[in-house]
Amino acid sequence: MKGVFPVFFRILGYAMLLLSVFVPMLMYMFGMIRSDESFIIVKLGAKAVIWISLFFIFLAKTNDEDSVTSSLRVKTMKFSLIVLGIYYLIMLSISAIELDYSRADNSIGIFYMVMNVIGFEFLQQKRKIETRFKRKD
Repeated sequence: MKGVFPVFFRILGYAMLLLSVFVPMLMYMFGMIRSDESFIIVKLGAKAVIWISLFFIFLAKTNDEDSVTSSLRVKTMKFSLIVLGIYYLIMLSISAIELDYSRADNSIGIFYMVMNVIGFEFLQQKRKIETRFKRKD
């Protein structure tokens, strides 16, 4: 799976991720969130921006894009899907014990994309370190 977006989308994604965390806090501090309705809109907007920014980070091409990078993306998606399944089953079990379904239905998609991004970044850094040490031998 090759990168879909240009290289600069990775930086754009991280910038959007930072903004999605700090802008709602600043809006609250300056009194822009006054009612439950505005809080819900801001929360949903922040989740949407987080989701889009994680897609930008994960699907952006890298500077050294090749077949190994594509295989790392696929490997990361498989790992994240397994972790997502385990997480979701645990949350469903806890919800069944507590008789509270709303707990299991909380931002599962964002969790999946976060695991994708973390796994891909880790594998990319590992690959860079391995290639540096192999060149010196």
